[in-house]
Amino acid sequence: MSPRSFASTGLVGILVAVVALSWEFVSAQAPSAAVRATRPAKTYTAPRTPDGQPDLQGYWSNTTYTPLQRPNNVTKAFYTKEEAEEIVNRAATTESEQTEPGTIPDVHYDFTQFGLDRSQSAQTLNLRTSLIVDPPLR
Repeated sequence: MSPRSFASTGLVGILVAVVALSWEFVSAQAPSAAVRATRPAKTYTAPRTPDGQPDLQGYWSNTTYTPLQRPNNVTKAFYTKEEAEEIVNRAATTESEQTEPGTIPDVHYDFTQFGLDRSQSAQTLNLRTSLIVDPPLR
């Protein structure tokens, strides 16, 4: 076999490989808008556990000053922005106050040492008066 025929055979092989790979890339492209318009829109379905219950696995955080249950003296579902800010500031101050050494309330972890203090992380202001919202207020 001459060097020219060997080179041309190699060139043909490279050309076939390029065409085959480009076909894979083209076939993997998203369909055009006209094709997508004819397909029905998919709706989101929440994941389920094997027994059919909603799957709530994941990362959950308790970095909020909103109480789980609505306090007894609160009769509305939402605070105003000013009220919510005042409540968060008061709770953060109370949480960070030092206790009297040697008393039972003094036995606690220093959450700020480990970065676990709620006031150390960014939070979105939640205007709700409680995390539990059902049954609704009457």
